[in-house]
Amino acid sequence: MVAERGVDVIDEAEHRAVPVPALSALMILVGLAGPLVMPPVMALLLDAVPARRAGVASGVFNTGRQAGGALAVAVFGALLASRATFLPGLRASLLIAAALALAAAAVSLLIRPADEASPPVN
Repeated sequence: MVAERGVDVIDEAEHRAVPVPALSALMILVGLAGPLVMPPVMALLLDAVPARRAGVASGVFNTGRQAGGALAVAVFGALLASRATFLPGLRASLLIAAALALAAAAVSLLIRPADEASPPVN
């Protein structure tokens, strides 16, 4: 919700002449969302796998997070590269991020806690 409000504020700023420092300050709302979301997502993930697989699950999660972050920097950087297309690129990049966050939230609804009594998976 914090990121969504940040996107709303930035979208409103697109229709007015807003200095870059003010726009950067508005983006703090979007930047706060990641650190607020990661701990509960990690807890949900670790709760969904057997304890003996927690290290593997954590490693896969962090590898995906790092790869996603690198890809996001490359794609969003390309969208924001030109001064003439900065605001449309910013809007597109934030909409892409919002769509991916929504998809991740939808997938997380499918995750169920692991049953410790289930037979081991090799």
